[in-house]
Amino acid sequence: MPYIQCDLEEGLSNDAKEALITKMIEVTHGAIGSAMAHINVVLREHPKSNLGEVGKAGRGLISSR
Repeated sequence: MPYIQCDLEEGLSNDAKEALITKMIEVTHGAIGSAMAHINVVLREHPKSNLGEVGKAGRGLISSR
């Protein structure tokens, strides 16, 4: 049973999170053949202040995209 953890910046809509989880399950199923019902995905959201990018703290990961 694959268990996938994904850390990301807060701010994605519920629809975007659902799409991300669905895609992660599909890709994992395609890559290793695990039954889709046995693939677990957990999203862990963090505030921008807890993240860093390109060597700078508090910059976030998706804030400028």
